[in-house]
Amino acid sequence: MEPVQYSYEDFSRFPATVFWMMGYDVLGVPKTRSQRILYRVYRFLCLASHSVCVGFMIFRIVEAKTIDNIPLIMRYSTLVTYVINSDTKYATALQRDAIQSLNSKLATIYPKTTLDRIYHRVNDHYWSKSFVYLVIIYIGSSIMVVIGPIITSVISYFTHHGFTYMHCYPYFIFNPERQSSWIYLGIYVLEWLHSTQMVISNIGADIWLIYFQVQINLHFRGIIQSLEDHKPSVENDYEDRQFLAKIVDKQVFLVSMQNDLNEIFGGSLLLSLLTTASVLCTVAVYTLLQGVSLEGCTYVIFIGTSVMQVYLVCYYGQQVLDLSAQVAHAVYNHDFHNASTAYKKYLLIIIIRAQQPVELSAMGYLSISLDTFKQLMSVTYRVMTMLRQMIQ
Repeated sequence: MEPVQYSYEDFSRFPATVFWMMGYDVLGVPKTRSQRILYRVYRFLCLASHSVCVGFMIFRIVEAKTIDNIPLIMRYSTLVTYVINSDTKYATALQRDAIQSLNSKLATIYPKTTLDRIYHRVNDHYWSKSFVYLVIIYIGSSIMVVIGPIITSVISYFTHHGFTYMHCYPYFIFNPERQSSWIYLGIYVLEWLHSTQMVISNIGADIWLIYFQVQINLHFRGIIQSLEDHKPSVENDYEDRQFLAKIVDKQVFLVSMQNDLNEIFGGSLLLSLLTTASVLCTVAVYTLLQGVSLEGCTYVIFIGTSVMQVYLVCYYGQQVLDLSAQVAHAVYNHDFHNASTAYKKYLLIIIIRAQQPVELSAMGYLSISLDTFKQLMSVTYRVMTMLRQMIQ
């Protein structure tokens, strides 16, 4: 029995679901009135909690009285860079009209029939289980960072040391002797919603970026495959030229879609690479300073998933770079010796266009590829080593 070939809507369901976790509907899916109200209330609570927490963070930094040791300085550095990273990606996701427009354009060229989907091997491009597990682990490790302190407090309570009222973020100072337990609960709700806003913004924007890049890569592979399979002849010259005209139009369309993708995500990509490197450095050094603990373990998992997050963005950026160049190779290897002169001229147009690399770009300043990932990890390691030596 043949497996069901995924539709375009099947692809978009996963990134849309991730953003729903913070009450944000990127695609504007129709809902009932009660659903719309619940989503808006939940989204408002996430944004309001995030604003309150960021406000307290800025206040503590300006006040500078409570930041009195190296681990706390490293922790605040991590929080500041992660907030900048997440808010930049959230601002990118707010370009809903541009995202919906790009989504609609790519939907128009997605293979419609089952045979066409099999030919394009759409199921091979669908979200892999390993990728879904990575997202789950990323979100799960972020949740553990938030709930880890209360778990530690509960363990302390049952080991007869008393409930320690620990919580995640250092900018809320709670005194159990003077303040009610309800205030502690309120702080935890604020931290939970604040963390949800940051984590989902961070991972959700990258999933949408990867989703669009996968769609573009799918069609470049389709162009390469169709060129390799097509065998032109002088007798079928008109049909052959029609075939190539469609290839040229699709090639131009895909370049336009890649430019749209770069315009939407380019700014956040550039800033994200810088802030992600900073987050990795400060989290790694903070974890080393803290030693073996539940918090340290969750941070180690967080570092691993963050590195994979950056790697995947760079990996798919490398793919579009390679595939756009492979179009020219497909033409070179094309069996065109029986084709007409007019057909061969069409091939030259495709080759000329393929000489200009199609790339995932950070505002035109930086091409996103595996080389970018290597350079980022190299710089991160050097900075992390320098910070560790300075602290020790």
